Amino acid sequence: MNRVYKDSKYTPWKKSPPKKWKKLFKVMALGCALFFLGVLVSLMFLDMDTLRESLAKSLSEKTDTQVEIQFLDLGYSHGLGLEAGGLTVRNSEGSHQLLWAESLFLEVKVLPLLTGEVVVENAAVIKPRIKVYKDSKDPLTTEFKKTSLSSPSSSKKRTVGDYSMAQVITPETPAQAEQKPAQETSSALIDRRVIDEFRNRLKKFHVTAENIHVEQGTLQVIHNAADEPNGSEPLGFTFDMKIRRPRAEVIDVILEDLHLDMGPLFLLGRVEADDVLSKTSRLELQIRTKPFAIAELIQTFKPFQEAQGEALEKNGIPFQIEQLTLLASCPLNSLADTKALRRDLKAETRFVTRDAQIPIGDRELLVSQIKGTAKWEGSYILYDIQGETLNGKARIDGQQPYPFKTLEDPNPLLETEIQLTALDFSRLMPLKGWEQSKGLVSGVLKVAFPWSMKGPPLVTGTLLGENLELADKNFNLSSQKTEVEFKSFPDKPVSMNLISNRVKVDNVRFKKVTAQVSLTPSQVVLKRSTFTPGHGTLTAHGTYNRQSKKYKLEFLGKKLSAGDYTKNQVQGIMRTHGSVIGHVPEKLPGIRGLFGNVSLKISPVNFERAEEVKTILAVIDPTIFRKQNTRGLRFDYLGGNFKITNGKFNTRNLTLKGEPMDVYFEGLFDGYTQSLDMLGKALPKFNMGKILKSSSQVAQIVSKSQSEEGLIATHFKLQGTPSRPQMTLTGIKPQKGKTGQLLKGLKELIIK
Repeated sequence: MNRVYKDSKYTPWKKSPPKKWKKLFKVMALGCALFFLGVLVSLMFLDMDTLRESLAKSLSEKTDTQVEIQFLDLGYSHGLGLEAGGLTVRNSEGSHQLLWAESLFLEVKVLPLLTGEVVVENAAVIKPRIKVYKDSKDPLTTEFKKTSLSSPSSSKKRTVGDYSMAQVITPETPAQAEQKPAQETSSALIDRRVIDEFRNRLKKFHVTAENIHVEQGTLQVIHNAADEPNGSEPLGFTFDMKIRRPRAEVIDVILEDLHLDMGPLFLLGRVEADDVLSKTSRLELQIRTKPFAIAELIQTFKPFQEAQGEALEKNGIPFQIEQLTLLASCPLNSLADTKALRRDLKAETRFVTRDAQIPIGDRELLVSQIKGTAKWEGSYILYDIQGETLNGKARIDGQQPYPFKTLEDPNPLLETEIQLTALDFSRLMPLKGWEQSKGLVSGVLKVAFPWSMKGPPLVTGTLLGENLELADKNFNLSSQKTEVEFKSFPDKPVSMNLISNRVKVDNVRFKKVTAQVSLTPSQVVLKRSTFTPGHGTLTAHGTYNRQSKKYKLEFLGKKLSAGDYTKNQVQGIMRTHGSVIGHVPEKLPGIRGLFGNVSLKISPVNFERAEEVKTILAVIDPTIFRKQNTRGLRFDYLGGNFKITNGKFNTRNLTLKGEPMDVYFEGLFDGYTQSLDMLGKALPKFNMGKILKSSSQVAQIVSKSQSEEGLIATHFKLQGTPSRPQMTLTGIKPQKGKTGQLLKGLKELIIK
């Protein structure tokens, strides 16, 4: 069955042409073949020097630069091949070398050359060296910006298309408009005119390249100093480039297998720019790094500080980045428009670190592998960093607007959130002279740092500590549960509210401790605090200056139990108050900087368990206290005032009063050496019970004579430690005037 075909403009086939058209086609094909043969023969016998000079002149005119080619050779193995050696490109004046390449290899298709299009099948550029010149007097202004402005004397206005490569990099005298102070420094990554100039130049070259291999290239930034130019460390690169032209007016540029060597930072990745000639062109970036140290990277980004006589600051960041990846996408035009870049950029960065030892004072903190992610979305940077330390976990996350610093807000706050989970303080190396700390700490804090890093951070949140212990050879502090709440407001000190349960300070136990603390850059203010021991309350408030290390503290204790502070050796209801001032010495023990006044009163007082006191009382009056008379160890009152100087407690009125005797002390107690050096006077009292039974009149006389003080005083000296005091009797003397008063009373009784 025969099919019937209808002619249509949509049919993809045509009827067989008549024989006369076949003959015409053969003639045209033969003519083209002869033409190409003539071209090839002409190329074979063409003088290479003439071709080299012609090619260099043509490239110089199109690029407005000075192009030099040392030698040129042609080949015909796979189409038309060209090899150029010693390629040099200078600016239009010839003062700066912009590009030098050891060798350039090209393989182009012959047929597209007839239409003016260069189709590069394969190309290789070996060891290209590129230099970019900048003026060191104005590091934020490129040479392009300086030369692109017309001088006042120039009568010809330049359009964007008139800018040449020489104008991009050649220093000229800045125009007057450039010399005026700018209202705001642009933070755009690249000048818009550079992008437009790049497009205009690219339009002049009808090039399509399947593969251009660039090997062992270097890029160097040259700063034009007053005396001589200073160059940065060369940036090494290798990549494969593809230039695609889906249509005549559309060009796509792709860099694959990209290798960038920036000293400690080695980048691998891919860069793609679609439709670079249009305003809708988009840039795609995929980069990853090899392992590098952050400290070395910071040094790399400051290449000219040493040349300018500025010392590089020592950076103690110990982190080694195992790998960092960057994925970014934005319109090409956004690189020249800061607002558009913030709006249109989409980027994500991920990094992983190795384990690191972070120095903190004299100690080092072990931090396990840290993983972080940062995303750029809608003019905000969202970040999430997680790591493990002290057998627990730490996480930092938040969002930050970009740019951080603007004219409207020149000192913005950098805000972040810190989450801590079960950090074990027993994993911390103890400070010199301190014992191993213990306890778990968790919590969530929101921290805001000023951009200038001047002033304290703003901290809001809560930390929770469990089973905390902190101790040195003379001090021990423990808490079963401690909660610290931070509150911060702009232009106000940081406030901390502390609640701690079951606290032990040395041997003193407190059921609860509460405190409100205010932190300023210069001092710590204890607004109020309440300590709740087993009995009574103790309140305190004061200040501590961070710079001078001076402090002031006032305290008041009511209805306290003396046994809570003396291991139950002394029993009684205690009241105390005082005011101390001092400073923290740099070399001497801290107690040597203590000064102030303290008052103490215990009433009634009992020494039943105080073996040291029993020993002293037994020496003073062996007839009463050597019989283990517990009732005789109970007194009505113990109290006195102490003046503190350099940690030494001096008293002139420490008094013990009761039925057996009255005892008076004066001297000092050294809080650092824990030693006594006191003089004492004991005034025993008669046994009034026995005297009353014998004679009421005698009892009346004796009572009247000893109503103020006893008749006989025993003097002694106390030295040594309170746990083992050494007592020395210095004499027994009658009280002045008391003996005569007693004898006078007895004489009157006898006369009656």
